[in-house]
Amino acid sequence: MSTVGPGGADWDDIYAGDGTDTESLDTQMLSDILEFPPGAALDLGCGTGGNAIGLARRGWTITGVDSSSRALGSARISAAAARVGVQFLQEDITTWRPDGLYDLVISLFALPPRGPDRESVLAMGKQALTPGGLLIVGEWETIHDCPTPYVTLQELTAAMADMEVVRARSVNADPDPGHRDKVIRSWPAVVVTARRPL
Repeated sequence: MSTVGPGGADWDDIYAGDGTDTESLDTQMLSDILEFPPGAALDLGCGTGGNAIGLARRGWTITGVDSSSRALGSARISAAAARVGVQFLQEDITTWRPDGLYDLVISLFALPPRGPDRESVLAMGKQALTPGGLLIVGEWETIHDCPTPYVTLQELTAAMADMEVVRARSVNADPDPGHRDKVIRSWPAVVVTARRPL
């Protein structure tokens, strides 16, 4: 199972694996579902589990999938500390397929580079939805000379053409809003929320 991400980075080298790197629920990227009644959710590329755990705290029954054993180590430790039940699976999201359907599928900052793997992940996310279910995909935005793993709002919206696009927007997804970095003033990202037709 590959843990290699965009640019050749090995995700197991990035994560601590001890729960100290689990972040909070990303309320900016997931704002479209924060008031929804909870149901079954799938987090593709869940990393250290912050979003999965945050949704579980809100009553969602959630499955998180990631290829990195160290990321999932952090996720499991953090879920236990939060006293919530989340099913975490170590799988490659480009080839893994779920057994059931979900009311919500999210993939934040986990898309493979442009090409067949990305198309496979997006197709799987759509197919994993119940009729009327929501798919939320967020990724770093391609600007200027950024490398190809990233996306534009236009291409991500176009990838949802077979669904009802609820909202498509660009955001400043600063991973540390309180930082005082004078060099990096913004972290451009895009997020698209789309509904599977009934």
